[in-house]
This record gives sequence, structure tokens and C-alpha cells, in this order.
Amino acid sequence: MKNQKIRVQLAVLALAILGLSACSKNGGETTSDTEKFLTCKLNGQYYEFNYRVNANDKPATDTVHFVVVGGWEKQDMIKGFGIDLFLPGGAKETTYVAEGTTALSLHGKYYIQNMKDGKIVGTTGYNGGTSEGTSFKLTITSLTDWGVKGTFSGKLKLVGAGDEYVTVTEGKFSAPYN
Repeated sequence: MKNQKIRVQLAVLALAILGLSACSKNGGETTSDTEKFLTCKLNGQYYEFNYRVNANDKPATDTVHFVVVGGWEKQDMIKGFGIDLFLPGGAKETTYVAEGTTALSLHGKYYIQNMKDGKIVGTTGYNGGTSEGTSFKLTITSLTDWGVKGTFSGKLKLVGAGDEYVTVTEGKFSAPYN
């Protein structure tokens, strides 16, 4: 449980760093806001996590060892969604599936910052992919010098105590590299 809490805190930090670095250059290419998006349904309700949506830094080599995509619902950064994939052999345009305790390092994450008196007092996190009873499916449809595009779905579990789940459907994204 302690490791899960640490993972949630690290993932929130990673999303924050991605969000803050979204203003950096992307290799001289220009993109419009309509080309950058991360949307999905959570338990049937449509969400847009389009604020500061982006992917990890542009890979330094031809092999893409990890794909990190994240975005926030609004400028207040209270609700966010992120995807993490790590492949030592390199990511490709294909479908990846992680269920339960699979060895594949693929995670879908949904975060809600808990606020009190205008300050963050904690984070409610849902994680899916490698936790028992969860799953996450990621299809990379485009992996270019610009960034990454794809679709996703899954079943995420509340981190910590309890058996609360969030079902993710109709997920899609288009995220430029930092």
C-alpha cells in the first residue's frame, strides 16, 4: 500500500512536470491546439484532459523506450489523466495490453487533487494495468518525430484501500513531445 501511494505521488509529479514543460520547443514544428488532445469516458462520462497535454521528451535515439502521455482537465490541474509505457526493446505502432500482474510496464492513471481551503491536501488516484483486478489497453497509432497518437481503455482501481473501480472507454490522444 505504501508503494502504491508513492507511485501515485510520483505519477502526479510526472504529470505536473509534463504540464509545466509543455511550453518548451518541439523541434521547430508548430502545432495547433486541435492537434493536441487527450479524451476519454470515465464510468460513461466524457472528459477532456486537454490542458497542457503532451508526451515525454523527444527520444534521443531511433528507439523509443518509453511513452508517457498526460494532460489535465482544466488550468486548475485538479483532475488529470496519464499513460506510462516502458519497453526496453522499444515501442512500436501496435497494441499493448496489461492485465493484473502482467510483466508489461503499462499503466493508465486518473488523479483527483483533494483540496481544502484552496490547498492540495492529498490525491485520490486510480491505477490500472499491473494491479490485480485491473487492466489497461494502449494502441499506438502513430509514433513520429512530432509525438505520439493512439487510443486506450481499461479498468482502473482506487489506490489504497477499497474495491472502487473506474472504467475507461473511448480514450484517444494526440500528444506532441516536449
